[in-house]
Amino acid sequence: MIYTGSRSSAAFSSLNWISAFSFDPVADGLPLRKGYVRPEPSKLFVLPVRQSFVKDSRIMPGTSRLILLLAGWSGRNPEIFTTLGTLGKHLGRSARQIQRYLKDAAEEGYLYFGYRKDRLGYITGLKIRLNPAAVFAPKRSLEKARDKAKRRRSAENRDTTLESGTNEKLFIIKGEMDAFNRNLLRICQENGWQYRLLE
Repeated sequence: MIYTGSRSSAAFSSLNWISAFSFDPVADGLPLRKGYVRPEPSKLFVLPVRQSFVKDSRIMPGTSRLILLLAGWSGRNPEIFTTLGTLGKHLGRSARQIQRYLKDAAEEGYLYFGYRKDRLGYITGLKIRLNPAAVFAPKRSLEKARDKAKRRRSAENRDTTLESGTNEKLFIIKGEMDAFNRNLLRICQENGWQYRLLE
Protein backbone atom coordinates (compact mmCIF):
# COMPACT_ATOMS: atom_id res chain seq x y z
CA MET A 1 0.00 0.00 0.00
CA ILE A 2 1.59 3.27 -1.16
CA TYR A 3 0.50 6.78 -0.12
CA THR A 4 0.15 9.02 -3.19
CA GLY A 5 -1.80 11.96 -1.74
CA SER A 6 -0.96 15.32 -0.22
CA ARG A 7 1.20 15.63 2.89
CA SER A 8 -0.71 18.65 4.21
CA SER A 9 -2.62 18.56 7.50
CA ALA A 10 -5.87 19.41 5.66
CA ALA A 11 -5.61 16.21 3.66
CA PHE A 12 -5.20 14.10 6.78
CA SER A 13 -8.01 15.88 8.66
CA SER A 14 -10.70 14.82 6.16
CA LEU A 15 -11.84 11.42 4.96
CA ASN A 16 -10.26 11.99 1.55
CA TRP A 17 -6.91 10.76 2.79
CA ILE A 18 -8.25 7.19 2.57
CA SER A 19 -8.56 7.47 -1.22
CA ALA A 20 -4.98 8.79 -1.43
CA PHE A 21 -3.59 5.27 -0.96
CA SER A 22 -2.97 3.21 -4.07
CA PHE A 23 -3.14 -0.55 -3.65
CA ASP A 24 -4.26 -3.63 -5.48
CA PRO A 25 -7.43 -4.85 -3.77
CA VAL A 26 -7.33 -8.22 -5.49
CA ALA A 27 -3.78 -8.88 -4.30
CA ASP A 28 -4.81 -7.94 -0.76
CA GLY A 29 -7.79 -10.31 -0.91
CA LEU A 30 -10.38 -7.52 -1.05
CA PRO A 31 -13.25 -6.98 -3.47
CA LEU A 32 -12.46 -4.91 -6.55
CA ARG A 33 -14.83 -2.12 -5.38
CA LYS A 34 -12.43 -1.39 -2.50
CA GLY A 35 -10.03 0.04 -5.07
CA TYR A 36 -12.46 2.68 -6.32
CA VAL A 37 -11.83 6.31 -5.45
CA ARG A 38 -13.97 7.59 -2.60
CA PRO A 39 -16.47 10.31 -3.71
CA GLU A 40 -15.67 13.88 -2.76
CA PRO A 41 -17.71 15.17 0.21
CA SER A 42 -20.41 17.61 -0.84
CA LYS A 43 -23.17 19.68 0.71
CA LEU A 44 -25.92 18.05 -1.36
CA PHE A 45 -28.55 16.04 0.49
CA VAL A 46 -31.54 13.82 -0.18
CA LEU A 47 -35.00 14.58 1.16
CA PRO A 48 -36.52 12.06 3.60
CA VAL A 49 -37.60 8.91 1.78
CA ARG A 50 -40.20 6.32 2.62
CA GLN A 51 -39.26 3.32 4.73
CA SER A 52 -41.14 1.12 2.28
CA PHE A 53 -38.71 2.21 -0.45
CA VAL A 54 -35.68 1.45 1.73
CA LYS A 55 -37.04 -1.99 2.70
CA ASP A 56 -38.11 -2.95 -0.84
CA SER A 57 -36.17 -6.14 -1.62
CA ARG A 58 -37.69 -6.43 -5.10
CA ILE A 59 -35.26 -3.87 -6.52
CA MET A 60 -31.52 -4.24 -6.93
CA PRO A 61 -29.23 -2.39 -4.49
CA GLY A 62 -27.87 -0.38 -7.40
CA THR A 63 -31.41 0.67 -8.29
CA SER A 64 -31.95 2.16 -4.85
CA ARG A 65 -28.65 4.05 -5.13
CA LEU A 66 -29.74 5.39 -8.52
CA ILE A 67 -33.12 6.52 -7.16
CA LEU A 68 -31.48 8.26 -4.20
CA LEU A 69 -29.05 10.02 -6.54
CA LEU A 70 -31.93 11.22 -8.72
CA ALA A 71 -33.91 12.26 -5.63
CA GLY A 72 -31.04 14.49 -4.59
CA TRP A 73 -30.90 16.00 -8.09
CA SER A 74 -34.62 16.56 -8.54
CA GLY A 75 -35.20 19.34 -6.00
CA ARG A 76 -38.17 21.49 -7.04
CA ASN A 77 -38.00 20.39 -10.67
CA PRO A 78 -39.89 17.12 -11.20
CA GLU A 79 -38.07 16.32 -14.47
CA ILE A 80 -34.39 15.41 -14.67
CA PHE A 81 -32.49 15.67 -17.93
CA THR A 82 -29.30 13.61 -17.98
CA THR A 83 -27.51 10.85 -19.87
CA LEU A 84 -26.60 7.23 -19.20
CA GLY A 85 -22.92 8.17 -19.16
CA THR A 86 -23.42 10.84 -16.51
CA LEU A 87 -25.35 8.47 -14.24
CA GLY A 88 -22.76 5.75 -14.82
CA LYS A 89 -19.94 8.14 -13.93
CA HIS A 90 -21.56 9.12 -10.64
CA LEU A 91 -22.40 5.55 -9.63
CA GLY A 92 -19.30 3.87 -11.04
CA ARG A 93 -21.32 1.61 -13.35
CA SER A 94 -21.52 1.04 -17.09
CA ALA A 95 -24.24 2.52 -19.28
CA ARG A 96 -25.73 -0.95 -19.75
CA GLN A 97 -25.99 -1.44 -15.99
CA ILE A 98 -27.63 1.97 -15.63
CA GLN A 99 -30.20 0.87 -18.22
CA ARG A 100 -30.95 -2.19 -16.08
CA TYR A 101 -31.38 0.00 -12.99
CA LEU A 102 -33.74 2.35 -14.81
CA LYS A 103 -35.82 -0.52 -16.14
CA ASP A 104 -35.94 -2.12 -12.69
CA ALA A 105 -37.08 1.14 -11.06
CA ALA A 106 -39.68 1.77 -13.78
CA GLU A 107 -41.13 -1.74 -13.39
CA GLU A 108 -41.64 -1.13 -9.67
CA GLY A 109 -43.19 2.31 -10.24
CA TYR A 110 -40.48 4.45 -8.66
CA LEU A 111 -39.83 6.50 -11.78
CA TYR A 112 -40.78 7.07 -15.39
CA PHE A 113 -38.18 7.67 -18.06
CA GLY A 114 -37.96 8.33 -21.75
CA TYR A 115 -35.33 9.24 -24.31
CA ARG A 116 -34.64 12.75 -25.56
CA LYS A 117 -34.12 13.05 -29.30
CA ASP A 118 -32.95 15.79 -31.60
CA ARG A 119 -34.65 16.90 -34.81
CA LEU A 120 -33.08 14.05 -36.78
CA GLY A 121 -34.30 11.42 -34.33
CA TYR A 122 -30.97 10.67 -32.67
CA ILE A 123 -31.08 9.96 -28.94
CA THR A 124 -29.34 12.75 -27.03
CA GLY A 125 -30.16 11.86 -23.43
CA LEU A 126 -32.73 10.81 -20.86
CA LYS A 127 -35.77 12.50 -19.37
CA ILE A 128 -36.54 11.03 -15.96
CA ARG A 129 -39.44 11.83 -13.65
CA LEU A 130 -39.51 10.38 -10.13
CA ASN A 131 -42.74 9.18 -8.55
CA PRO A 132 -42.80 11.32 -5.37
CA ALA A 133 -45.61 9.29 -3.80
CA ALA A 134 -43.47 6.14 -3.93
CA VAL A 135 -40.08 7.64 -3.06
CA PHE A 136 -40.44 10.62 -0.74
CA ALA A 137 -41.87 10.51 2.75
CA PRO A 138 -45.25 12.28 3.10
CA LYS A 139 -45.33 15.72 4.62
CA ARG A 140 -46.83 16.12 8.05
CA SER A 141 -50.58 16.38 8.08
CA LEU A 142 -52.11 19.83 8.39
CA GLU A 143 -53.63 18.92 11.76
CA LYS A 144 -50.24 18.02 13.26
CA ALA A 145 -48.74 21.22 11.91
CA ARG A 146 -51.54 23.26 13.50
CA ASP A 147 -51.08 21.50 16.83
CA LYS A 148 -47.37 22.23 16.77
CA ALA A 149 -48.00 25.90 15.92
CA LYS A 150 -50.53 26.11 18.77
CA ARG A 151 -48.05 24.65 21.25
CA ARG A 152 -45.38 27.05 20.03
CA ARG A 153 -47.71 30.03 20.48
CA SER A 154 -48.68 28.94 24.00
CA ALA A 155 -45.00 28.59 24.91
CA GLU A 156 -44.30 32.05 23.57
CA ASN A 157 -47.24 33.50 25.50
CA ARG A 158 -45.81 32.28 28.81
CA ASP A 159 -42.90 34.67 28.40
CA THR A 160 -45.13 37.74 28.13
CA THR A 161 -46.60 39.72 31.01
CA LEU A 162 -50.28 39.49 31.77
CA GLU A 163 -50.74 43.23 32.17
CA SER A 164 -50.39 45.68 29.35
CA GLY A 165 -47.28 47.81 29.39
CA THR A 166 -49.11 50.94 28.15
CA ASN A 167 -51.67 51.11 31.01
CA GLU A 168 -54.54 52.11 28.77
CA LYS A 169 -57.50 53.76 30.52
CA LEU A 170 -61.17 53.41 29.76
CA PHE A 171 -62.90 56.59 28.74
CA ILE A 172 -66.56 56.84 29.69
CA ILE A 173 -68.61 59.76 28.47
CA LYS A 174 -70.44 61.19 31.50
CA GLY A 175 -73.08 63.04 29.52
CA GLU A 176 -74.31 59.87 27.76
CA MET A 177 -74.85 57.46 30.64
CA ASP A 178 -76.92 54.77 29.02
CA ALA A 179 -77.29 51.21 30.36
CA PHE A 180 -74.05 50.02 28.75
CA ASN A 181 -71.94 52.89 30.18
CA ARG A 182 -73.49 52.45 33.63
CA ASN A 183 -72.63 48.73 33.64
CA LEU A 184 -69.13 49.51 32.39
CA LEU A 185 -68.66 52.08 35.17
CA ARG A 186 -69.86 49.58 37.80
CA ILE A 187 -67.49 46.85 36.53
CA CYS A 188 -64.52 49.23 36.58
CA GLN A 189 -65.30 50.31 40.15
CA GLU A 190 -65.73 46.72 41.40
CA ASN A 191 -62.45 45.51 39.86
CA GLY A 192 -60.39 48.59 40.55
CA TRP A 193 -59.73 49.31 36.90
CA GLN A 194 -58.65 52.77 35.90
CA TYR A 195 -61.17 54.81 33.98
CA ARG A 196 -61.77 58.43 33.13
CA LEU A 197 -65.06 60.26 32.91
CA LEU A 198 -65.31 62.66 30.02
CA GLU A 199 -67.67 65.66 30.16
